[in-house]
Amino acid sequence: MTLALTSRRVPRASHVGAVIAREIGSRFTGDPLGYGWAYLTPLAWIAVIYVVFVVLGRTTPLDADVGSFILSGIMPYLAFRYQVSSVLRAKSTYRAVMTLPSVTPETVYFSIVVLEYYNSLIIYLVLLLLNYLLFGHVYLDDPLRVLWGFTLASATGAALGYALAGVNASASTLLRISATALRPLFYLSAVFYTADELPQSWLDWLSWNPLLHAVEIVRSGSFGDYASRVASSLVPLTFIVLCLLGGWLLSTRASAVAPSDQPYTE
Repeated sequence: MTLALTSRRVPRASHVGAVIAREIGSRFTGDPLGYGWAYLTPLAWIAVIYVVFVVLGRTTPLDADVGSFILSGIMPYLAFRYQVSSVLRAKSTYRAVMTLPSVTPETVYFSIVVLEYYNSLIIYLVLLLLNYLLFGHVYLDDPLRVLWGFTLASATGAALGYALAGVNASASTLLRISATALRPLFYLSAVFYTADELPQSWLDWLSWNPLLHAVEIVRSGSFGDYASRVASSLVPLTFIVLCLLGGWLLSTRASAVAPSDQPYTE
């Protein structure tokens, strides 16, 4: 029985494609700007941080322009936040779909994660291209390392979202709590500074933050003259595995409860 339950939770390609198609249709159609909205948030973040840099007279700690430096930190951070929010929203948006015998929560969440990763990566590449066309700057010393760090940031958010989605609470409540609880990560994940600028006593604590490692991997891959002394794939990978295990256990426990006995949580 356990084997049957586990095999049922493996996402099917046809179901994944259907969920992705539905998500694209609901998010990016029926609006004059459509997909263009996806670019407004990162542009707004970059603009705000850029203004702060100018007002405070801060220069980048690396041999790079301010825009490229900010981009290397803000995009991994946003990829993380987008995944957490998207998975938690799916818990409510696809509640009815998840009750279908052939569709599991894992199928829905996996589909949303794939789409969100693709969207975030495209946005990152477009902004890199835009920065090059407008200002003549592009920093991709090690593209594969940049991609790996970006993927770790996105996967960290997806795994955390999956674990939170397993909690027996409404999606709206989880979204509010996660938005508040995760806000400090913007300041603690080397988004607008480098980890090497911090004293070692701070790094001893902040090095437990998986997102900081992902951002530092992206940055060290972007700028050839920067070799982070703290960046490690082990921390985010361990965090991802623990969150996936926790989310799977919570989801399995919930599925073992008869539908009539499950409390309604919107």
